[in-house]
Amino acid sequence: MKIKSYVSLTKPKIALLNLMTALISYFIGGGGLWGGLQLAFAGYLSVGGASAINHYLDMDIDSKMARTARRPIPSGIIEPRKALYFGVALVAVSVIHSALSLNLLTSLFILLGVVIYIFVYTLWLKRRSVWNIVIGGAAGSCSPLAGWAASGSEFTALPIILAALVFLWTPGHFWALAIRASEDYRSVGLPMLPVRYGFHETAVAVLASNILSVCTALTLAPFVANHVVYLMLVASLSGWLIFENVRTIISRSMDSAWRAFKVSSPWLAVVYAALLLTWG
Repeated sequence: MKIKSYVSLTKPKIALLNLMTALISYFIGGGGLWGGLQLAFAGYLSVGGASAINHYLDMDIDSKMARTARRPIPSGIIEPRKALYFGVALVAVSVIHSALSLNLLTSLFILLGVVIYIFVYTLWLKRRSVWNIVIGGAAGSCSPLAGWAASGSEFTALPIILAALVFLWTPGHFWALAIRASEDYRSVGLPMLPVRYGFHETAVAVLASNILSVCTALTLAPFVANHVVYLMLVASLSGWLIFENVRTIISRSMDSAWRAFKVSSPWLAVVYAALLLTWG
């Protein structure tokens, strides 16, 4: 039970998505299998460690929200101090390991992602600004940058676009979830977009974020070998995503907003996977 709880502190779904963007960026950059294994190890530890620290810092509000009350710290399964030490240890191992087994630039991007997530998002903006996830979402952009740095390739427009894609996707994805959890956020005073501006305005913001994400994903087509297959894979899910966003605005339905979130969840992974499959 304790092992499972410690794993849950690392927020595996979030960690694996970040890891996927890092690894695909790495392999597109020309990285090999052994370096990919080193990157996977360091990448999961960094995201998982930052998530564990986030659990510690947010334990007061997590205990008051129905969505998070059963997390390991609020439920009493793991002591707060142990969760903090666990998170710090994971991050430290990740940063040191990536510097020694990959290169210093990779380690710096990994550390930057942690710093943005913990200090900029969790400690500074989350409880103060409605723009928290927009600025804090830059943490996820560090994953493809770290992956590209690990490959040793020269930085070009491609890794910047890959990072921008994550940055633009994050707000729309999170806001779609925040619509469903708006009462939880309101109860603890978090200034999330649906709490401050309501359902309709948030749904419009989700649509805008996703349109920008789709447009950015389409700009990647010239980089791949098989443009047609890439565009078919990306366009099909993107069309569904935008359709659900528009339907949410029209219907003002919580169920529709939840469907938009569920489509948004795999969208980024599909775009990155399509990029790798059609690369060359």
